[in-house]
Amino acid sequence: MRIAVVATSRHPISEPYAGGQETHTALLVRGLRSLGHFVRLYAVDGTDIDLADELVPYVGRPRLSDLARQDPSMPEIGFLSDLTSFTGAVADLLARDDVDLVHNQSLHFLPLALSTALRVPLVTTLHTPPYPWMELGIALAPPRAEFVSVSVANASGWTTLTAPPRVILNGVEDDGLGEGTGGDDLVWVGRLTAEKGTDLAIAAARRAGRRLRIVGPVSNRAWFDEVVAPELGDDVVHVGHLSHRELVAQVRECAVALVTPRWDEPFGLVAAEAAVSGTPVVALDRGGLREFLAPSLGVLVDPEGSDEEVAARLAVAVDEAVSRRDVRQSALAALGSERMVAEHIELYRELVLSRRATS
Repeated sequence: MRIAVVATSRHPISEPYAGGQETHTALLVRGLRSLGHFVRLYAVDGTDIDLADELVPYVGRPRLSDLARQDPSMPEIGFLSDLTSFTGAVADLLARDDVDLVHNQSLHFLPLALSTALRVPLVTTLHTPPYPWMELGIALAPPRAEFVSVSVANASGWTTLTAPPRVILNGVEDDGLGEGTGGDDLVWVGRLTAEKGTDLAIAAARRAGRRLRIVGPVSNRAWFDEVVAPELGDDVVHVGHLSHRELVAQVRECAVALVTPRWDEPFGLVAAEAAVSGTPVVALDRGGLREFLAPSLGVLVDPEGSDEEVAARLAVAVDEAVSRRDVRQSALAALGSERMVAEHIELYRELVLSRRATS
C-alpha cells in the first residue's frame, strides 16, 4: 500500500521525541516500511529525513504585511502556522491523488474538515481526550472517516463520534538489549509539567529512601523552576532530555520506573517502554494505564487522596518485587510494536477494500 501520514505541526518527528504522539508516529512509519509499504510523511522541518520513503516538510507561514499584523482580530501566530501547514498538506494530497490511504496523526481539525474532498480513506488517531477544535473537525468530516484511539479509557471520552473508535493500544519497539541489570535508583520519564506529577515521584522516592533520576524536557519552565528545581540535589537528579537509546540505558539501570500522572493518561507510553526494558513500573491508576499494566509488569496505585497519602502508597509499592525478566517477556508479548503495526495494517486493508468495492 501507499500510505500518507500527516504528523503534528508542533514538533519534528526526530529524536529525542517531544512526547508519545511523536514516538507513536515514528514507530508506526518504521513498522509500515519494514513490511514493504510506501510511506509519505508530512511533518515539521527538522524531522528525520530517513524515517519515511518521502518526507514533505510543512509549508511555513508566510510573512504578513504590517497592516495585517495590526488587525485587532489577529489570531495567535501558532494557530496561523498550523492552518498553513495542514492546508498545504491536504492541498498536496489532493493534487497528487496517488496514495491508498491517509493516516492523520496531527490532532488538528483541518485534515478532518477537508477530508470530504479526498478520494481515499482517512484514519485519525485520537491521542488525547476530546477538545473543541477536534470535535469541530469531527463534525465536518464525512461519515466514512475512521477513528482509532490508543486506549478504551481515552475512547470513552469521544462522545461526539457517530460510532466508537477502534482501539489499538500503543506498541513499543524491542531494541534487543534485554532487561538490563537494574539497580537501586528509581527513574521518572516524561515532559516536566504539573499534570505529569514529577513532584509526586520526588516525594515518593524520598519516602522510599531511593535516589531518583528524572528524564525529560522542561515543558513548563515556570512550574519547573518553582516546584522541581528546588528539590534537585544528590538524591534527585534531572538527567535531561535524551535520545531513545540514552533514555532506555538510564531506565535499564534503575530498579523501578515511577509513572505519576495527575490527569487521565490516554495510554501511558513511558510505562510500556520501561516494562519492555525489563524495569518494573509503579504507576498511579489513571486513564489507559490499567488496560495494559498487569501485575506481571508492576503495581497500580490508588491515586485518590492528598499528595502525601499518594506519595506514601507509591513508596510502599516500590519494594514489591517483580522479576525483570518476567516483566520484559510479559511486556513484549502484550505491547510489542509488531502487534500495533499489524492491527493498523488490518484496518487499512479493510478500509481500502471497502472503498474500492463502493467506487
